[in-house]
Amino acid sequence: MRYHPFLTRRYLLRRVIPYAAVLGVAFGVFALISVLAVMGGFKDEMRERIRGSLSHITVVGGPQQGMVGEDLLLDEIGAVDHVEASAPFIESLAIYKSQGLDYCQLRGIVPELECEVGEFQRYVLRDSEIRNLRANSFASLPDDREPMLSSEVSEFFSIHRRRQMLRRLGNGTDESGFSGESPPQALIVGIEALRHYRLQLGEVVQLSSYSPVTLEPVVQNFIVTGAFQSGTYEQDLRWIYADIRAVQEFLDLWEDETGDSRISGIAVKIDDYRNASGVSDLIDKRIRKRIADDRDNPGAEILPDRPILVMTWEQQRSTLLQAVDIEKRIVATMMMLVIAFASGMIFLILTLMGIEKTRDIGVLRSLGATRNGVIRLFLGQGLLLCVSGVLLGSTLGWLLVENINAVHDGIYDLTGRRLFPPDVYYLSKIPAVLSWQDYLLVLVPTLSFGFLGSIIPAMWAAKRDPIEALHHE
Repeated sequence: MRYHPFLTRRYLLRRVIPYAAVLGVAFGVFALISVLAVMGGFKDEMRERIRGSLSHITVVGGPQQGMVGEDLLLDEIGAVDHVEASAPFIESLAIYKSQGLDYCQLRGIVPELECEVGEFQRYVLRDSEIRNLRANSFASLPDDREPMLSSEVSEFFSIHRRRQMLRRLGNGTDESGFSGESPPQALIVGIEALRHYRLQLGEVVQLSSYSPVTLEPVVQNFIVTGAFQSGTYEQDLRWIYADIRAVQEFLDLWEDETGDSRISGIAVKIDDYRNASGVSDLIDKRIRKRIADDRDNPGAEILPDRPILVMTWEQQRSTLLQAVDIEKRIVATMMMLVIAFASGMIFLILTLMGIEKTRDIGVLRSLGATRNGVIRLFLGQGLLLCVSGVLLGSTLGWLLVENINAVHDGIYDLTGRRLFPPDVYYLSKIPAVLSWQDYLLVLVPTLSFGFLGSIIPAMWAAKRDPIEALHHE
């Protein structure tokens, strides 16, 4: 059976077309590895950023009137195993007016508690960082940046900070007539809002919304005291943060009968996110049980006759995460078509070789070669082409993934154009992560296509009658 290596070298190495098949497979593998690595890295980065702006679990009430019984809810949630911290919040759509007019997502928070349940302190910017990011849209925060302390974050909402920002406008009074003794409530806006709307620290903006309790329109002035950068463009453009008590007063969320105030929901942090599903169920059951137990005491009810929804952050952003997964699968399918085309080249090469070498096959069969021997000869040639392409493509793909940012910088130096603009993607470098699952997604289909492209012509060649093959030509 030693004729296999000899004939394989003779049939393949002396021709140009087999090299084209190898390059075709290599290009498909290279492209697929590169795409999966970049999209996988982008997905991980996006998940990290979404996770940083949301808590592990969120408990929300009705979409309009929210829920009452804030203290009671916090006590009930805090009694559940694995819960480490919880923080109430209010969310409402609003329109703000400054140099322009646009809509925003207003979120009322308790600053110290918000830092405990999420990573808000990582996103709030110092004044020097705001100046740097506003001046240069390509600038980014260093990876080793020290996040603020929760006490520093709280200072952005303090009356001292509000007076300080108001004095920046001159004479301690803004054009709306607010003096330093009665400054407007504080707002922290996204860095993109500062850039896009040319807002300044200390600028007074007017928020307009409606009260979900009275259904009356409400208007109030706020002062911009700080900025944040979450890494998500839409959030950095639309979201604004204020103190929860200021938002409750602005939206008139106080209950006249009970003297209690309404909230939109409660953000919850747990010790290990792997417990999120079980903890969500426990929180949901505990709150519903408390509502049922207090049904006979209307003054103690939390959410009478209105639903409570308990969600993990992945459930809150499931549509976005699914969209990224679908996009990744679509691109992988398109790249797989390139590999299938290259495997088709292997099929054609072996089929034409079987026709051209019909007489050689007859000689081999007459000398004692079996059908299985002929199958192994052609199958070995096809798999050699496929494996060579896989090895070459995998090596090139791995090199690109490991050096993708250096390659990107080189392209920028040569052309002056960025293929991955940091001001669009909010990334100082291209994320690229290749998992073993992605590698298997490349390896298994490619070898399968190569095997199918080889076994069919191999079996066809082996079925040729040796007598007819000898009389060929």
